[in-house]
Amino acid sequence: MMNKIRRYVKILVGYDRIEKKNWEKRNPYLNTEYANGYIFNENEPVITIFSEIAQEHANYIKACIEMQQNYEVLNPAEPNWISKVRNSASPAFLIWPTIYKPILKQFWDERIYTLKFQLKKNIFPSFDVLWLYESKRKTLNWLEVNDLPHPKTMVFFTKNEAIDFINTITFPIVSKTDQGASASGVYILKTMSQAKAKINKAFKKGITLKNKGLNDRHQGYIIFQEFLPDCNEWRIIRVGDSYFCRFKIRVGEFHSGSGDIEWAKPPQVLLDMTREISEKFEIPNINIDYFETTDGRFLINEVHALWGGKVIHDPELEGRYLYDKEKNEWTFEKGDFFKNRCANLRIEWVRNNWLNKKN
Repeated sequence: MMNKIRRYVKILVGYDRIEKKNWEKRNPYLNTEYANGYIFNENEPVITIFSEIAQEHANYIKACIEMQQNYEVLNPAEPNWISKVRNSASPAFLIWPTIYKPILKQFWDERIYTLKFQLKKNIFPSFDVLWLYESKRKTLNWLEVNDLPHPKTMVFFTKNEAIDFINTITFPIVSKTDQGASASGVYILKTMSQAKAKINKAFKKGITLKNKGLNDRHQGYIIFQEFLPDCNEWRIIRVGDSYFCRFKIRVGEFHSGSGDIEWAKPPQVLLDMTREISEKFEIPNINIDYFETTDGRFLINEVHALWGGKVIHDPELEGRYLYDKEKNEWTFEKGDFFKNRCANLRIEWVRNNWLNKKN
């Protein structure tokens, strides 16, 4: 009962207003000497960290402190953010956007486009993967254009086309919103009446995400994806030369949002696929979630620039995979390389590629 009350309070009052205090707990550097930047060595370059509403950028701050890396913190929501970027001598800008409603996706897309193509700045993660991040429509287009395997997915921008489509299918089917982490915008529709109700909502008031605010609506489109029963879901991550594998445990009807994820030994084909994709598109920081179907296919479900950081300590499976090009083989190295949700590895990549500072 208390969980239901909390959920309705979030919906009525607004997700970000309710979560503000919890988010601030993520950043132990607020109101300290480290909050806005720190210089460890006057002769070394300074990297810029963009702050954001959910305080996830604290991972970068912690990593910089651990690695004795000079940094400054800049708020991209300030009206004069462009002049601050122009006046910065930073060779790299680290970004960690929190996106849980359409206006935030629009905000961050504006910022990364301006940084990359108009201000000509180095941003990390790279532009392409940030552009895809938390947009199922953009990701679908990218997967289709590049002939990458993925579940059959359709996007409709008119109500009549959506109705015509559901009249031709066999249920169940999955509906999704463009944004929505942890399955907050995912619904499994089991009947024609449920599908029609979801379409009517999408093209009238709009669809709200689970546990989010009433004003955060997805309106004027609907996404349908084929329902894949009893599939497994693997998460393969690459940051620089380090690869990680986590297995999403299904709870109820969903893998995403279940909160249960563990270290796992991946099928080699997934390591190979992730390496090939990241190399081909020059994306050194990427998270790809794969469905493993009951008939043995691997399909890309989502592509992410950043990812969750549930702490899991498994001395046998915790570690990273490394690829040896000369031997054409993978090796596993045990250890805590995932710290600060891979922020340390991102800074290491930036140092090696843009700061010319070998670790």
